[in-house]
Amino acid sequence: MVVSALTEWEQRMDRASEATGLSPVSVWALVQLDPEEPITQKELAKRLKCNPSTVVDPTDRLEEAGLVVRRANPQDRRENELVVTAKGAAVRKRLLARLLEPPPAFGQLSAREVARFSEILEAVAQPAP
Repeated sequence: MVVSALTEWEQRMDRASEATGLSPVSVWALVQLDPEEPITQKELAKRLKCNPSTVVDPTDRLEEAGLVVRRANPQDRRENELVVTAKGAAVRKRLLARLLEPPPAFGQLSAREVARFSEILEAVAQPAP
């Protein structure tokens, strides 16, 4: 069951990627960016848990698509910040809605089961002691 849920997530990511014309890696990179808070490519690499050189290609693709722009970091001009454009924010919003849409099986749950599931999610989302 867990494997099928992971497969569903991968398929969902693939469909979202196809809809935007971006690779799954570029989609995931865009999702990690906050339109209100520019971050450096190094910070994006930390969020993606990869080597900083690995984010260059997806960042290039996002920039080519007009979804982000690179600008010099005002505090350290040797670093580039990634700034989400208005177009990028709109695409990101659609991606998040698509990626976070509950699976069809959730429609079969009763209101009580949904409430219990929400409680469980909140419990597991808490930081470890």
